[in-house]
Amino acid sequence: MARYPMTFFIDAVEGWGPLGYLAYAGVYTGLEVLAVPAIPLTMTAGVIFGPIPGTIITSLSGTTAATIAFLIARYAARDKVLRWARRNSKFAAIDRAIAKDGFKFVTLLRLSPLLPLAASNYLYGLTSVDLGSYVAGSLVGMLPGTYAYVSAGHLGKAALMEGEGVAVESWEVALGLAVTLLAIGYVGRLAKNAIEEAEQQSDLEEDEAQPPAAPAPKALPGSRKGERKGAAGGEKQQRR
Repeated sequence: MARYPMTFFIDAVEGWGPLGYLAYAGVYTGLEVLAVPAIPLTMTAGVIFGPIPGTIITSLSGTTAATIAFLIARYAARDKVLRWARRNSKFAAIDRAIAKDGFKFVTLLRLSPLLPLAASNYLYGLTSVDLGSYVAGSLVGMLPGTYAYVSAGHLGKAALMEGEGVAVESWEVALGLAVTLLAIGYVGRLAKNAIEEAEQQSDLEEDEAQPPAAPAPKALPGSRKGERKGAAGGEKQQRR
């Protein structure tokens, strides 16, 4: 057995041939469902499979895990997830935004770092988004970030190897990685602005839904005179 678990896993997957793809997909999906950070495993896909195949298998595995977590939150463990969601200040705004355009906002949120990826899989199960929009938005939204991490893993492997062929390929992957990171940063700002607008709209709707304060009762005509007469009469009685 290799000294490090990750090294052992890489050697095993590479040695299993086509079955290695299934093994990787199974491990990745399981970790994501358990809400275990899978970034190291995502980068490992670049080491084992290369940028493009690694991105494809990781995207499919991540989307599968996201779908499983979504269904668990919506149908099997809704109460437990709801208790956690109520502690998240952004949940109400996200739910309102997703209700208007599920695919758009799921895609934007997947591209942004506003929510932890694994935990958000369960959070979306509580929203009003339909399953089709959620799956499509997750697949599209997670793709750039997945490519970035897979490419980083591939570049790390290439840096340890020698030869011009690998060096040329590394420059190509590095260029694609840089463009991807810039795009993620730009879309992340769009997502942040969209959520802030949704939060403001949510606060505005809550304020409008509150009933107006009841006006103070007006004094009846002559009531002050009556009060004065009563007070004067009381003073006379005290003098007597």
